[in-house]
Amino acid sequence: MAGLLAFHAHPDDETTSTGGTLARYAGEGEQVVVVTATDGAVGEIHNYENPEDLVPRLAEIRSAEMAEAAEVLGLTHHEFLGYRDSGMMGTEDNRHPDAFWNAGFMEATGRLVHLIRRYQPEVVIAYDPFGGYGHPDHIQVNRVGTAAFFGADDVGRFPPAEGEGLWTPCKLYWVTFPRSRTLAFRRALFEAGEITEEEFHRSPAAGIPDEDITAWVDVRDHVDRKFEAWSAHRSQIPEDWWLFRVPEEARPEVFGRESFMRIVSRIDAPDREDDLFAGLR
Repeated sequence: MAGLLAFHAHPDDETTSTGGTLARYAGEGEQVVVVTATDGAVGEIHNYENPEDLVPRLAEIRSAEMAEAAEVLGLTHHEFLGYRDSGMMGTEDNRHPDAFWNAGFMEATGRLVHLIRRYQPEVVIAYDPFGGYGHPDHIQVNRVGTAAFFGADDVGRFPPAEGEGLWTPCKLYWVTFPRSRTLAFRRALFEAGEITEEEFHRSPAAGIPDEDITAWVDVRDHVDRKFEAWSAHRSQIPEDWWLFRVPEEARPEVFGRESFMRIVSRIDAPDREDDLFAGLR
C-alpha cells in the first residue's frame, strides 16, 4: 500500500495541476491513487459537432475520459467520491442538492476518510483554500481533503466501518499555482507571437509567490504524458486551448516543475523539498 492519494475536483484537474507528479511517482513504482470529487457533468463541451446532444450523458463521457487519462498517467487506482459537479457560484447547478458544494461536510469528509483508510497513503494532496481559482468544487476539495487527512485516524468523529482500520497519513500538501509559472506561460506565448507585448504587460501575474512554495517536483521527463493525458479529456479541453499554444520546445521549462505547499509533516523532512516522499524514502 502506502504511496500517495491526490484529491481533485473534476475529471482533468488531476492532469492540469499534478499530472507530471502522478506520472513520475507511478513510474517509480509508488501506489498512486486519485479521488475525483465530482462527475464533471457541468460546463462547456469541446471537440464535438453537436455538444448539446451530449449533455444527458456527459458524466458518462467524462468518466470514460478519466479512465483513459488515468491509464496514461499510470494511476494505480481511481475513485469518484460520488457528487455532482457544482458549476460556478450563483448558477442553478450550484444550487443542485447533489452538488459537491452542497454536500454535508461531515458526510463528504467521511467518504474520503474511508478511501484514505482503504489505500493507506503516506502522502495526501488537496488544494489551497482558494482552490487555485475560486471554483466552488475546488474550495470544497480544500475543506474536505484537509479534514479527511486529520480524520482518517479519528475514531470518535469517523468510526471505522466493519473490518476497517484507522490510518495516519504522514504528509499533507496543497497544490499551488506559482507566480513564476504564470509569467513563464505568458512569456512563452509572447515570444511565440501568440500575444502582444501590451497583453504580456497588461496585468500583474496571478499565483502564489514562489517563496511561499515548499516543494518543487521535477517532472520534465513526464511532460509528454501530461499532454497526452490532457488530450484524453477531449470533451473538456479545446484543441486550441491556451496552454496547448505554448511552443513544444518551451514546454519542459514551462511545465517541467509542479509545486506544492506542505501543510503538515508528521515525520522529519527538510523545509524545502524536491520530493513529496522526502523523509519517507
